Amino acid sequence: MRLITLPVMLAVTGIACGRSLGSEPRSDPRDPAATTRSTPLAIVGVRIVPMTSSTILEDQTIVVRDGVIASIGPSATAQLPAEAVVIHGNNRYVMPALIDMHVHLASADLDAYLDAGIGTVRNMWGHAAISTMQREIAAGTRAGPTIVSASPGVDGSPPQWPGTLLLTNASQAREIVRAQAAAGWPYLKVYTRLSREMFDSVMVAARSVGIPALGHVPLDVDVGHAIDEGMKSIEHLTGYDRAVSRTGRAGTWGWVDADVARFAALAQRSARAGVWNCPTLAIFAELAKQHSAADRELIVRNRRQFVRELSRAGGRILLGTDAGIDVVAPGTSIHDELRELVASGLSPFDALRAGTTSAADFLGLPDVGRVVVGARADLLVLRGNPLVDIQQARRIDGIVTRGAWRRIAP
Repeated sequence: MRLITLPVMLAVTGIACGRSLGSEPRSDPRDPAATTRSTPLAIVGVRIVPMTSSTILEDQTIVVRDGVIASIGPSATAQLPAEAVVIHGNNRYVMPALIDMHVHLASADLDAYLDAGIGTVRNMWGHAAISTMQREIAAGTRAGPTIVSASPGVDGSPPQWPGTLLLTNASQAREIVRAQAAAGWPYLKVYTRLSREMFDSVMVAARSVGIPALGHVPLDVDVGHAIDEGMKSIEHLTGYDRAVSRTGRAGTWGWVDADVARFAALAQRSARAGVWNCPTLAIFAELAKQHSAADRELIVRNRRQFVRELSRAGGRILLGTDAGIDVVAPGTSIHDELRELVASGLSPFDALRAGTTSAADFLGLPDVGRVVVGARADLLVLRGNPLVDIQQARRIDGIVTRGAWRRIAP
C-alpha cells in the first residue's frame, strides 16, 4: 500500500497545512457525504479526546483501515494511504462514538441513533427482529449502531409487554433461563412482577448457566437482596426508589418522599458490590411531568442527588435513555441524559465515560469506547470540546462506525 506524507499530500492538492490551534473549530464543506468500511480513512489535524484519560491530544491524524484505527500520531509526520479519503480536521475534536446502554430498538430508529453520535446500543428486550438487524448491520447491508441485546423480559403475571417470558411458578425458571442462554442472548432481562421466590429461582438458574441477569428490581424484592443475588445492572434506579421512600412507594412516587439521609449508605452498598446502575434520568424527568410542579422538582432533584452519591461512592454508572417506548426521542435523548448526569454532579468526562469506556467495559468490548490504535473505528467528529461543555457533544459533524464515515447534517 503506497503511503504519502501529510505535508506532501497537502502541497500536491493545494490545501494549506498551516493552522492555528487557538482558532474556532468549524465544519468543513469538503467533508464527504459517506464512505464504505473498505475505504481507508484519514482524519487529519484534529484534537483527540481519547477517553482513556481526560488529556486532549493536539493536532493529531488518525488513519483507519478495515474498520480499525491503524495509526494515531502528530499531523506533521503522519503518513496517509494514497487511496485514503481525507477528513480535514480544522481543529475539530474526535472522541469515541457514544454507547446508549438502555434502548428498545426499532428498525425505523436506526438512523436517528447514528445521527446522534451513537455507535453501539444495548437493547433491553430481545425479539426476533433484533437478531435480523444485528446480522444486517454486522454484514454492512444496513446502516445502524452495533447492537448488543438482552433476552425478552422474564416476568410474573399479568405480563406488561408483548413477548414476555411468563413465569407462573418458580419451577419453570431453570427451563426458561436455559432457553435464553441457548438462544444466544448474552444477558437475561428480569422484570417487575416476579415474586421473591421466582426472582431467587431465576437468579440461581442464571448463575448455573452463566448468563448475567439484569433489569428491574421486582416490586416484591428488596434492592439489597437483588444486589446480594448478583444483578449485573439495575435499570432506572428500580428498587432504590422503595428503599429511600419514607412510605415504601415505587417509581416517581418513591422519589417524591425520599429520605435523602438514606442515600449515602445505599450508594456505598451498591458501589461495594460492584453493581452497575443505568439511571435513565432524562426519561424520569419527562415522566415526572405527570406530577405537580413541586413534586416534579423533588423527583428530579432527589434522583440527581442519588446519582451524585453513587458517583461519590465509586458506584458504576451507565449512560442510557430508555428510548423506544414513546417517551423520549431515540438518539437525541442521549444528550439530554448526558446533561442530566452533569447536573447530578458528574464531570463532563465522567458523564461521557458512562457512555464510552465504562459502557464498553460492561459489554466486554475492550476495543470500543476509546480512541487508541487497534480499537474499532467508532468515532465522532465534533465542533467543540465536550470535556469543557457537555453540550458540545451534540455538535456532531460526522460519525465513523466500523470504519465507515457518515456526514451529519447540521
